[in-house]
Amino acid sequence: MMGNKQKGFTIIEVILFVAISGLLTSMLMIGVSMSINRQQYRDSVQSYAGFLRNEYSKVVNVENERSKSTCPIEGSDGRAETLRGQSDCVIVGRYITTEGSLGSTDGNLYKAYPVYAYRSDKGSAWTYKRGAESDKYIVNWQAKTRFSNQAKDSAYISILMYRHPETGQLDIRTDTSRFGDNLTDFVNNKNSAGVVQSAGEQRQQREICVYDDGWLPGERLSIFLRSHAGSADAIVMGNATGGCADA
Repeated sequence: MMGNKQKGFTIIEVILFVAISGLLTSMLMIGVSMSINRQQYRDSVQSYAGFLRNEYSKVVNVENERSKSTCPIEGSDGRAETLRGQSDCVIVGRYITTEGSLGSTDGNLYKAYPVYAYRSDKGSAWTYKRGAESDKYIVNWQAKTRFSNQAKDSAYISILMYRHPETGQLDIRTDTSRFGDNLTDFVNNKNSAGVVQSAGEQRQQREICVYDDGWLPGERLSIFLRSHAGSADAIVMGNATGGCADA
């Protein structure tokens, strides 16, 4: 009698099956991880754009119900503070800037301040100053930001969104330096050191890179700020270009 033959897998077949299964599982996990990272990155860009749009809406729909009863600009009516209704002291916009150690910042933490405008009498020059109170914003998922012409991890970003107190014209200005309390130079085309900028330099369309530490290769998005655009077009999210494409 011939012995019964038993069907089964050889050791080599089992090893191949396990290896292929492991490879497929690994590829699936990589795909899932990339998908999650991509969604986190897009979330961080959309959240950052939402933060800037929210700040801009405070300028478009500015309210002059100051949280304090006094004007914070020194010299208003000869006093450090002036009661509401007794001076040309109004809230006209928002000042947004990155926070970080001197000489280095990854553009992940922002603070936003109200901007006050004051003039001592009709016809005199306006003085602009930021208020003491501020809102804090942290870019989601540890993403970083910089202007397209800035190096990584060293991005000083200043954004001034304001409405001219007389003409009502909306304006967005940007600079690669940080300003103190006095923002008059910023409005007058100067940087924080008082150096005059070339015509239109602070008012050009500016691209802000939103990048990471390499956990998502390939896709790059940016935020574009447009100086004289209406509320719907002032802050736009789009594909990265130029200096942001390799962020």
